[in-house]
Formats: sequence, C-alpha cells, structure tokens
Amino acid sequence: MKRITIFIIICTLLSACVTRENNATEKTIFVTITPLKRIVEEITCGDFRVEVLVPEGASPETFEPTARQLTSLNNASKVYAIGLIDFEQSLIANLDESRIVDLSEGIETMEGSCSHGHKHHSHGIDPHTWTSPRALKTMARTIERSIMAEYPDSAKYSEAADRLVERIEALDSHCQESVERSNTQAILIYHPAYTYYTRDYGIRQIAIEHDGKEPSPRQLKAIIEEALTNNIRTILLQPQYSIDKVATIAKECQAEVVVTNPLAEDILLEIQRVTYIMCRSNE
Repeated sequence: MKRITIFIIICTLLSACVTRENNATEKTIFVTITPLKRIVEEITCGDFRVEVLVPEGASPETFEPTARQLTSLNNASKVYAIGLIDFEQSLIANLDESRIVDLSEGIETMEGSCSHGHKHHSHGIDPHTWTSPRALKTMARTIERSIMAEYPDSAKYSEAADRLVERIEALDSHCQESVERSNTQAILIYHPAYTYYTRDYGIRQIAIEHDGKEPSPRQLKAIIEEALTNNIRTILLQPQYSIDKVATIAKECQAEVVVTNPLAEDILLEIQRVTYIMCRSNE
C-alpha cells in the first residue's frame, strides 16, 4: 500500500511538471532577431516569454535553426519574423501559417542584396527594415493586430502598442529634424545595414562592401573620393567586422571609425545613437 501511495505521488508530481512545461511552451513567443525582442515584450506587457532564434553574436545571414529550435517553434504561441532573411523563408514555408507572422507586411521593400560569409539574398530584397523607425512603427502595429486577434479582450496590449508607437514617432521626428538641421547628405558604412533609414531621411548610404566582396582598387578610390566630397568624417562599422576592413579608407579620409550594432536589443536607442553619430560632424 505504501508503495502504491508513493507511486501515485510521483505520477502526480510528474504530471504537474509536464503541465507546467506545456503551459510555459504555450506562452512562449519566438522572434527571429534580437531587435524584435523588446518590441514584442513591450506590446505583450511581459505576459509571454520571448525567445530569440538567432543567438547573440551570430549572423542572421548564415544562421540555420537547429532541430531542437524547430521543435520549439512548432510549439510556440507565435513566431515573429522580419520576413526577408533567407532562413526565414523556409520557416514561413514550413510552419503553420497561423503561428508565424511576417513583419514585412505593409512595408515598401527595396531592391538590394546583403551578404555575410558569401551567402546573399536570392530574392534580391534588402532585409534591414528594422533600422528604420517608420518601418518599426508598421511592424509594431502588425504585432499588435496579431496579438489582439488572439486576445481581443486584452485592451492592455493595444494600449501598450500605442505607447510604443508614440515613442517610435518621436524618434522618427528626432531623426528627421537632426538630419535636416545638420544637412547630412551621406553616410559611409562598411556593410549596408541602414538602407531603409537613409531612404526615409533622404540620405545616401555609401557602402564599402557589396555582396560580401571587398571593393576593388578602383572602387576603393571612388568611395574615398565620394566620402571626401561629402565631408564624411565617420565610418560606421558593425561589431562582427574587424576594424582592418576600413583602415585604409579611415586613414585617407581622416575619419573616425565608430562601431554600431543594427542587431542591438534596444534598437530605438541604437537608432538614436546612430543619428547623433551621423549628424554631429555636420552640425
């Protein structure tokens, strides 16, 4: 009898553990890249555990989800994707349509390619939408709609989205005013990560590398001449690249190399920082 009682207790405890694990899985949301994490957390008021698919320090361009991650994705409440990165295309094709949310919806995409490690986007669309406040505003509303469709009685999610959008709109105004006041015409960057930002504010993005390839001597000369013509004294470099990649241009232009992270978790703060960096030398 004692053994039976112990067995029942063990089974009860195991059942409780499984229930808690299932509940936790149901309340998990995945985002494909880090900048989406805080956006989703703010809109959902911390009610969900938000997991990032691409680990910190890894490149979204060369990333492939593991079998374990794919299992977790199939059990997640939602999966939010930029929708334009190569590995996301297979996710969108293979996951339940009701589970994955393509955040490129409603955004006017731009032609272009982006390469890391000799892998580029076969669809020919620049994926860096999240570096633009205006695109982030559209994404925030898309996230809000998807959450409210599941939880129509949770007005707090809509209110949280409104507060976030107000902050994004304030950042948008700040960026526009800063660019206009400084008369910034162009930026010089190693990898072209601010394509949508520069389009929105009428700036020319001068990229040093294209499709993962270093510039030829002729291209390098043209880049230096354009940078000097536009009085550019700052080169933006992402953290995954060595400063050696821009050493020659920095020396020729007497430019400061500043590391910026388009994959920062607090992407609004990083956009504000990039705006200050770009505009300060012209003010």
